[in-house]
Amino acid sequence: SSHVGSSAEVSPCPAALSTRLFALALLRASERGTQEGPRTGFDQALPMEVFFFVLGYLVQFGASCLLLYKIYKFKSIYGLSVDTQISYLLAVISRCVWSMETRLVETKFAYLELTCSTAACGGLAFLCWQLYHTTSKHSVFFLRVYVTAPACLVLAFFFHPGDDWFSMQILVSYTMFQEAMGLLPQLYLMRHMHEVEAMTSHYVGLIVIARFIRMIFWGKMYFIGEHFLQLFFADICHTLLSADYMYLWMRKLKDGGRLIYSQSV
Repeated sequence: SSHVGSSAEVSPCPAALSTRLFALALLRASERGTQEGPRTGFDQALPMEVFFFVLGYLVQFGASCLLLYKIYKFKSIYGLSVDTQISYLLAVISRCVWSMETRLVETKFAYLELTCSTAACGGLAFLCWQLYHTTSKHSVFFLRVYVTAPACLVLAFFFHPGDDWFSMQILVSYTMFQEAMGLLPQLYLMRHMHEVEAMTSHYVGLIVIARFIRMIFWGKMYFIGEHFLQLFFADICHTLLSADYMYLWMRKLKDGGRLIYSQSV
């Protein structure tokens, strides 16, 4: 287990004692904010490490709101992957469980983000179910959620930060792996479409930015002595797999025009 040196030892709450490593690191990061003296405003509630973690999910929440608006406006999910939305719903449900073992929930801002993100993911999954008849395109079977969800759970069982076979860290790893795998069906669909619709392109771009912000979180955790290389690797893979899309998306933002992501280009 990783340890962070501190001049004053703070005893974590009993719930936090049931987890180690990742959940404990968030606990320590939050506690360190109270040890470093009085702060004001936003920084008082969210030390820098936790701030980047929450910020990444806030960006994803903004992307979800954009997608909710698109679906509500056009009453269609054409061009969207249902598997991606279900993957994110499973991931946020898992996050609701293990987040309760950290002091994130004692931070009103983080608690609000988790609540809003859960509602947004649930709303998107419901709209996908309601408007399922408006799309006929899906990714290949090995990227469907009924394949990726069990696969991510197996990976989380063998590759989680904890030392115990059964611990809350399995859910932490599952969340990260499911989120990393979740975008692949959407990228696959866009690869097989001639042109990516504007709001869909912005949604995917914001999701990738959210993961990049979380990579900053992993980096800061590494420098304070908390190493979660399995989880960091998941976000690195996610970013690399979407790198070519981000190049095209940023070029579209700069120069305008259409975003062509198909294999023919």
